[in-house]
Amino acid sequence: MRIPEPEIVNPDSVPSLKWGIIGPGVIANAFVRTCLENTNQVFSSVASRTSGRAEEFAKKYSIEKTYKSYEQLVEDRELDAIYISSWQGDHFEHVMLALRAGKHVLVEKPITYSPQQAQEIFEFASQQGLLVMEAMWTRYLPQSTIIRKLLSEGHLGKPELFSASFCVDNRQISRLWQKGGGGIIYDMGIYPIAMAQQFLGNPTKITASGKVNSEDLDEETFAVLEYESGARAQITSSGISTLPTTASCSFEKGVLVVDEPFFVPSGLKLRDKDLYFKQVSWRDESSIQGHDGLCYQATWFAKYVSEGRVESPVHTARDTVANINVAHQISELVGAKPF
Repeated sequence: MRIPEPEIVNPDSVPSLKWGIIGPGVIANAFVRTCLENTNQVFSSVASRTSGRAEEFAKKYSIEKTYKSYEQLVEDRELDAIYISSWQGDHFEHVMLALRAGKHVLVEKPITYSPQQAQEIFEFASQQGLLVMEAMWTRYLPQSTIIRKLLSEGHLGKPELFSASFCVDNRQISRLWQKGGGGIIYDMGIYPIAMAQQFLGNPTKITASGKVNSEDLDEETFAVLEYESGARAQITSSGISTLPTTASCSFEKGVLVVDEPFFVPSGLKLRDKDLYFKQVSWRDESSIQGHDGLCYQATWFAKYVSEGRVESPVHTARDTVANINVAHQISELVGAKPF
């Protein structure tokens, strides 16, 4: 058993894009802060519809320009790219606004609630020769580059069973419990959905059960995904209960475990399939930990822009739309109406 080295793009090897920010909330704060500390990306403009928020954000991060409308921001000719972290229910409108202004776009997950709208975004971006990338930052972490290498080598054989859980008591985050603000399946469950896809592809059958509150918002979901290969995945998401945020996959010839929390820089364990197993381990010992890992996607994004790409090769338009479709189906199965 052997774990290969990760592939990390040198931030100095990619262009310094000039970014504008739409929606300077909690995640935008984390993204901009880590990018300023760990990349050479430049943030030059920010806009908010909430009075004073753009100015406060700009002062905190020494951003030169603020705008009172998103329309004004996207028309800024100095900008190369727009980072969108507004409410999920507004993503489609804001992404299309930026694309029509000729800007590349990195948009927080989920890119939209609707698979049809997600498809429309990618088709329009491709026609315009612009890069659109959903900010599924897990795909750009060092451990994910290792996972891709292990899967491409094929030494583990075919995948058999995947399991992941993202269950955290997030009742204090009001956005998650409002229509258009997230929803547990789309905001949290999208991580295990996306990782299941990385290991197994896209499912052919989905079954799910869950808990929905009086406002038709999902609280907790357990889903089983089945694949043409015969593989299965079980994913659990909850915004009211807390469990270890684990992810693992059994293959014909071994087991790969992603250390918790699996969606931030963590580590990997490669095991044999015995009860009393032998294993080799890799741990991300860099200074970039937790949500600081958001910076990796910015560097990969700049690399893709420099290569003239219109979609991420490791999280393609097809991948993104398929994951939104899975989340959409699970929502319908449990009776949730997040938007």
